[in-house]
Amino acid sequence: MFPSVFMTLFSAIFSTLISLYIAFMVYSQYHLNRRLQSFEKYLAPLLSLPHLAIALGLVFLFSDGSVFFVDSGLPRKGLSTLIIAIVIKEVPFFLLIFSAIGRQLPIKYWLLQGQALGYQDYRCWWFLVFPALLKQSRLALLAATAYTLSVVDVSLIVGPNIPELFAVSVYRWQTSFGVGDQALAFWANALLIILLAVSVLILYGHEKLAHAGCKALATKGSRFYIGSINPVFKAWLPMIGLLTAMMVVVFALWSFDFNWHSDSFAFTQLTTRLWQDEWLFFALPLKNSLLIGLFSGLLGVAFALLALELQRQKGKYWPDYYWLLAIILPQLSMVLGWQILHIWSQSGYHSGWIVLSHLPFTFAYAYLVLKGPFQSVESRYELLAASFGYSPWQSWWQVRFRLLLPAIFTAFAIAFSVSIAQYIPTLMLGAGRVTTITTEAVAIGSGSQQDLIALYVLLQSILPFMAFFVAALLARRFRGSMGGQDARDY
Repeated sequence: MFPSVFMTLFSAIFSTLISLYIAFMVYSQYHLNRRLQSFEKYLAPLLSLPHLAIALGLVFLFSDGSVFFVDSGLPRKGLSTLIIAIVIKEVPFFLLIFSAIGRQLPIKYWLLQGQALGYQDYRCWWFLVFPALLKQSRLALLAATAYTLSVVDVSLIVGPNIPELFAVSVYRWQTSFGVGDQALAFWANALLIILLAVSVLILYGHEKLAHAGCKALATKGSRFYIGSINPVFKAWLPMIGLLTAMMVVVFALWSFDFNWHSDSFAFTQLTTRLWQDEWLFFALPLKNSLLIGLFSGLLGVAFALLALELQRQKGKYWPDYYWLLAIILPQLSMVLGWQILHIWSQSGYHSGWIVLSHLPFTFAYAYLVLKGPFQSVESRYELLAASFGYSPWQSWWQVRFRLLLPAIFTAFAIAFSVSIAQYIPTLMLGAGRVTTITTEAVAIGSGSQQDLIALYVLLQSILPFMAFFVAALLARRFRGSMGGQDARDY
């Protein structure tokens, strides 16, 4: 078991830190470039694609028997494939976090100070900006690490088999009918919590080392080469955007029975046979996914707004980790506790329980997205509304809510996407009786029928993308009414 535990801890820490550094180098190229400052809108397609879709997209493109890059050497199942898939997915997440943090920091002023002291631009970013961003990204780092520690669906499909990752072993013990396996699952979940605590210590040690290293390099004038490659990462978003588009195109062509061995391409070669044959099988999971995602997303956004408003009225905001526990604790351990309570309640299996099991995750991400915009709305707008005779409720609804509409649309799109991608809560709380596109995609993904896998992964990818697309259209319509300036403008 030790190799499995060590491999799980290594993959969680390594993928998280690699994602952090790549995201920072990308952010340093986009933050102060006026032509590129709107990079956030390009994150939507990257954020909308689930981890499972990215993992299988890499397999379809780069592994043995792939379409375009046959000799790339990427294994169909292996630790490298898993880490690459997680990094591709987590970099946009960290970019979103950096963008939110950057609005609260006087980054432009820091860079001007550093340049006035004779430091090159990239040195200013690493010596002045990176330590501040790193300190305020602790929860994001912990969330990314906790996800990788307990991820099951991606590990089942593209993770190594010998030894398999610890989360997969824990999942097998939890779903086993043997009494010994159930006891083993209990202790394994306790070990997952210990692994999370070890991860916290490692990340804290990394933060201290990074701060000390940046300080030493800045004060001693030592050579610092890593920053010189920063400009290379200006191409990261276009490159990953192209890769994402290629994944979706390959999924679509496979699902329409495209003949990959033909010398010429013609749309007449495509057929909807597979879609017609599978319609009866994916119609119900698709409907369940839409309804569960819709309700859990709306409830998550509503509760996030309620939590923020109650804190604003009391004049005191609780620490973020109270609200984000669902994404900073191992999912397997939490869901096991929920499953025990659900069995004890003897309340049956239906979609309502699945919505409730998704709600902590949709709430956490909605809260994460909404907190910055919510706090940036100046209270003078509501005071002005009150002077015109509006009640507190009318002021909130007519002023604050309308100013927050673009952020609310984005928060709902992210919450909806999070719900669509949930596998463990859906499977364990639904006992396999409530099927979604994700549970079906994982079940089919372990097989070898490429066209069927592509069909279900394409459906899983389309749903979040549609949510982001609609959110972007609505946000554009309501954008422009937010007042105030960012810290970076001073």
